[in-house]
Amino acid sequence: MTRFLLSLNQAVDTVFAALKNARRGEIYVPNAPSATVINIARALIGNRKIATKTTGIRPGEKLHEIMVSEEEVHHCVKRGAWYAIRPMLPELTAKLKAEPNALKREFSSADNVLSLAGTIKLLKQHRLMPGDAGADDGELLR
Repeated sequence: MTRFLLSLNQAVDTVFAALKNARRGEIYVPNAPSATVINIARALIGNRKIATKTTGIRPGEKLHEIMVSEEEVHHCVKRGAWYAIRPMLPELTAKLKAEPNALKREFSSADNVLSLAGTIKLLKQHRLMPGDAGADDGELLR
């Protein structure tokens, strides 16, 4: 299974980018990397002796997350570090100039999967590893 990895700061940056740059009816989607659930667990466990158990997929759970669906691909353009899904309603698209599509197929967490080393590096970069939220500063959210 794969999941997108997005820090709190990146999520906030996406909201601000949408507020500042989005046109009427657009949805902003971050171009985020992803990792396997196994690699996320391995990264967080590190060298500690913690047993893991693979239980499989729960009912209704997906193997991969989808950020931009097949239906939205034809209306998706690149805007800096984000994708903008343009509206499909004619009344919202009438005055928009044509832009090339940024994707040829759906954008899924299966597309840009980090290795274990890449997952560890990303988690460290965003101070999301165990012990990064120091008890001395009381900070839990970054």
